[in-house]
Amino acid sequence: MNKNRRSLLASGSILILILLILIGITYTGSHKEQQSQEQELKAIEASAAYSIMDKDWSVNYHVKKKRIYVENIIPRFSFQGSVNKKTNDMDGYIAVFVNGKWKMNVNQSIFILKNMNQGKHKITLQLKKKDGSNYGLNKNIYVHIR
Repeated sequence: MNKNRRSLLASGSILILILLILIGITYTGSHKEQQSQEQELKAIEASAAYSIMDKDWSVNYHVKKKRIYVENIIPRFSFQGSVNKKTNDMDGYIAVFVNGKWKMNVNQSIFILKNMNQGKHKITLQLKKKDGSNYGLNKNIYVHIR
């Protein structure tokens, strides 16, 4: 009977050891999964708070007679105001300067500069907040009207 008792205790100990190992593996796996989910959330939050940079803003333009057709592509920026405040999108307008002099404010991504004089011109686009303060982003376009 001692022999049976010892084998029963040994198999019980092995069973408990196996259970502890399985619990440890499960905890480690769920802990890694939780860390992975936390990292994904941090990445999402970081991208939502990511501010617009100069490289994000692209400007396309076309000169035809005395007109300059300008298209701005600015991700995460709204001219009508942020519809969804949770996205942290920036909003505002573009101040347009021709040869250093203010020409107009633009509330849309595509606009036309009309009645330009002949010659070379430097067009400066400044991204502005609704209150008129500057985002610190400018784009310059150099054109020649013939």
